[in-house]
Amino acid sequence: MNLLRSGKTWATLALAVFVAAMSGCGASSPGLAARIEAGELQGAQKPVPDDQLKFNKEKIFRVLGGWPKPPLYQGNPFGSGGIGDTNNRYMFEGLYVFIRSTNDVYNVLAESTEDGPGTTTVHLHKGVKWHDGAPFTSKDVWAYYRLNNGADVTKYLSSIETPDDYTVVFRWLDPAPYPELKKLLLAQDLQGQIPYHLYQKYVDKADGLLKQAKPLPDRSKDGPFHLDIPDELNKQIALNWNEFTRSGPAVPVGTGPFKFEKVTTTDMLLSRNPDYWQPDAVNYDKIWIKNVPELSAQYALVKSGKLDWYDGTPPKDILESLLKLNPDLLHYRMYDPASVGLMYNIRRKPFEQVKFRQALTYVFEKSKLREIGNYYGKEYPKISMTGIMPSSLESELSAEALGKMTDYTHNPEKAASLLQEIGWSKGPDGLWRDPGGHVPSFIIGAPNNWVPGVNSAQIAAEQLTRFGIPTKLKAVDSTIYFANADKGLYDMSMDWVDVSWGFQNPWSSLKVVYWDGTKKKVGFPNVKKTGADGSEIDTGRLDLKVAGIDGKTVDVDKEMRRFPYVQEESERKAIIDNLAWIANENCWGVNFFQNVTGAWINTRTMAGNYPMMDQIVQSGRDMPLPETDADRLAVTHLNHGFNSTFMPREYWPR
Repeated sequence: MNLLRSGKTWATLALAVFVAAMSGCGASSPGLAARIEAGELQGAQKPVPDDQLKFNKEKIFRVLGGWPKPPLYQGNPFGSGGIGDTNNRYMFEGLYVFIRSTNDVYNVLAESTEDGPGTTTVHLHKGVKWHDGAPFTSKDVWAYYRLNNGADVTKYLSSIETPDDYTVVFRWLDPAPYPELKKLLLAQDLQGQIPYHLYQKYVDKADGLLKQAKPLPDRSKDGPFHLDIPDELNKQIALNWNEFTRSGPAVPVGTGPFKFEKVTTTDMLLSRNPDYWQPDAVNYDKIWIKNVPELSAQYALVKSGKLDWYDGTPPKDILESLLKLNPDLLHYRMYDPASVGLMYNIRRKPFEQVKFRQALTYVFEKSKLREIGNYYGKEYPKISMTGIMPSSLESELSAEALGKMTDYTHNPEKAASLLQEIGWSKGPDGLWRDPGGHVPSFIIGAPNNWVPGVNSAQIAAEQLTRFGIPTKLKAVDSTIYFANADKGLYDMSMDWVDVSWGFQNPWSSLKVVYWDGTKKKVGFPNVKKTGADGSEIDTGRLDLKVAGIDGKTVDVDKEMRRFPYVQEESERKAIIDNLAWIANENCWGVNFFQNVTGAWINTRTMAGNYPMMDQIVQSGRDMPLPETDADRLAVTHLNHGFNSTFMPREYWPR
C-alpha cells in the first residue's frame, strides 16, 4: 500500500490508511486468553515473514503523542514546543539509554566506555549517520554540550575532548562524582540531538563565548565546565541559545531508527530509516502517531483496538470495561517513581509551625485518598514526605533511620493533642480556633486537568473540614496554578511528591524537595547577599539549617552539594538517611499514595515475549505488580515514560 500516492491530500489518505490498517484486513482473533489456553503462545514468539502477517500487514506501530500544530511544527527539538513528547525517542538517540525506575543503563550510540583517573572515555559506534546522510561523530557530542551547556552533567566536567572522530573524553572536575553517578549523569541526555554540521554557527559561537569565561575560584558555585560566567557574558550565551532554538531544518534530523515523513494537526507519520545503524533492531516500517488529547477518546481507541500500545492506568471501572470489551488487550501495572501528595506553604501562618503541619498530617486517611485518586496505587500511612520513592524506602534507607522516623498513621486524637500544645482550642460547634480565637479557613490549590490530584485534594479538604478545620479545594487551569503555587498563593498545593523523574537515585529524588519544584511550593528560603549598590540579591541557593537525626544542626544545601563527591557508599547512605529523616520530621508535605501506572498491549496486532506469561489467564489480563527483579525490568520496558528508547525493538507486528 502506497501511503503517499498522488491524487489525494495526505490528511485524507492518512485517515483512510489508518482505518484500513486497523481493520486487520478482515481477519479475526480468538482473544488472548483463548490463544494461551490453546497453547498458541507456548515458547518464545519470533517475528514472522511479511507474507505470514495476519493482522498488521502494513507493519505500522500505532501510538498516541503530541506536537506543535502545523505550521508551527519545526525540526529543532529545543525549539518552542519541541518536536513532540513521544515521537522524540523514535528519531533521536543518546550515548546510552536508561530505564528510569530501575537504573538499568544500556549502550546505544556508545559502543564501549572506559573510566580512568578523572576521565570517562566513550568509544562511538562507527557507521552511524544522521537522517540527512552526514556521519555522526565525536564532534556532535562535543557540540551538544558546548551549545546545550545548561545540561546537568556540565556542572561536574572541566572539559570534553575529541581525540578522533569516534572517541569522546569527558574530563571530570576533581573531586569527581562517584562512579555510578557519573554514568547516570551521562545516560540522561540525548546527545544525538544537535548535529554540528547543521548548527555549527551557534555551536562555535557558544564555544567562543565560554572560552571568554575564567575558571571559578572554588566549588561553592555551579557553572558549566566550572566557569565563572559574568552577567553580560551570560546574556550573550542566552541570546545565542535563543537564536539557535529558532533555527534549524524544517523537520527533525536525528540518528534514530525512524525518520520524519508527514504531520498534520491530528496525525504524524514516521518511516523506517533505511540507513539505521542497527537494522535488525527495527521490526516496523512505519510509526503512526495520533494526537488525541481527550481521555475519553483515547479510551475509545484502546477499546476498539486502534492502538498497538497505550501508556496509563485508568480508573478501575474503565479499566475493567476495556478488558471486558476487547479480549485482545493486556494491561501491565507498574510502580511509578512518583507519588501524589500535598505541600504545606510555610510562608503562611500557621503553616510555619511544624506541630501544626504534623497535626494536619495525622488527620488524613490515606486509604480513602488513594481509592479516589488511583485505585491501584499504594498508600504509606507512616510517612509524611521523605523525598524518597516510598517503594524504595527500605532499600534506600537504613533500618535505624526508618525506626527513628515519626509515624504519621491516621490519628485524630494525636492531631488534637498537637493543636492544643500550640494554643488551639475546639469550640462547641466542632471547629478549631487559633490562639487568637479565630476560626481560620484554608485553600488547597490544584491544577484542574490533573484528575488524580484534584480528586484526592477534594477528599483531603473534606477530611480536614470534618475534623474541624474548614478547607476548600481551588482547582484552576494549570497555566495559572503552577505560577500561583510557586508564589505561595495557596495554603497547601497539590503536586507529585517523593518523585524521581530522572534516574532512580535518592539524591536525584531529594533534589526535587530541596532544590526544585517542592522547594518553591513549600517556600524554603534562599541565601541572600548584598549587591554593590546595597540591594539585597537572592542567590537562589537554599538557606535551610535544621536539626538532623543525631540532633546536630545540618546545612541541607551543603549536604546536598557534598553528596555527589562522596566515594564511600556508607557515607552516602548516612547523608540520605539524614536528609530523608529531616524531611519526614519537618513534615513539609504529605505523600498521599505512590502512583501506579501501566501499559496496554494490543496482542491482536503486536507480538512479543509478553512478561509474566504464567499469570495472564488467572489475572484476567489485568496483570498484578511484578514481584521479581526480572519481571519488574521486563514490565518497565513496556512503559514509554520509564523507557527512553522505543518499544518496537522488543515487539513486532503480528
